[in-house]
Amino acid sequence: MRSDSREIEAALVIGSENPQVVASQIADLTAIGNYRLLPQAPQLIHDLYLDTPDRALQTQQLALRVREIGTTHWVTLKGPSQPTGWEGGAERLEIELLWSKDALARVLAELVDRGKVPQQRQDLDYAHPLEAMASLGLQVIQDRENHRRVRNILKGGESDSVLAELAIDSVAYHFGGQEIRQHEVEIEAKEGSSSAVIKLLVESLVAMYGPVLRRWGHSKLATGRAIEKMLSEGLLEGLLDVNNNLKPLAYDRIDDYLERSGI
Repeated sequence: MRSDSREIEAALVIGSENPQVVASQIADLTAIGNYRLLPQAPQLIHDLYLDTPDRALQTQQLALRVREIGTTHWVTLKGPSQPTGWEGGAERLEIELLWSKDALARVLAELVDRGKVPQQRQDLDYAHPLEAMASLGLQVIQDRENHRRVRNILKGGESDSVLAELAIDSVAYHFGGQEIRQHEVEIEAKEGSSSAVIKLLVESLVAMYGPVLRRWGHSKLATGRAIEKMLSEGLLEGLLDVNNNLKPLAYDRIDDYLERSGI
């Protein structure tokens, strides 16, 4: 079980006409430089992000999430991202706990201190995360699924110490009846591991895959918000393939939209 920590991670989007092929090539890697990649069980993740009707959490760059993996639920609160000293990295506060009454109390205490949600009620039905959130006046603002292929990153040789986790993600954003897909690679340092490891791995992957794998300084939440707004404004015309995957040019447009809008 994870609790309060500083999350250090980097994201790389796959900007290719055949993103699934590139994703599979990366998934087939057994090593990056002197680091070994150890396959883990794949995951199907369902993420629901929540906020108040007036988007009070968004204004403070806070992200509140209920995550479902199989029959297990997690509750997560992430703080504002701070750039690391190297391109593409980010660090932020993360509270992530298995769903329970105490876990919800811990997350809500942080939000109550910031004046963003009401005090926790005693009559909440903790068996149903979304019902508990709705009772607190919170609503779903983003719904997405993620097929994740996980690789533990270990130093070469005989060491079994896991330094970081590499995830190859196929993300499906749900907007009403439409689904839009994004493909990316996410590398996250394990607690106590140096961000230098992440930096080296990012640089190695970019060197290996060139322009089809680019550093991405936006969270999935922010990326999804931009996609939703651009979709409603007709700005994604011609930027999706026949399977609703984002085309390479789409990432330039999304990046520009996020920089201009500040959402």
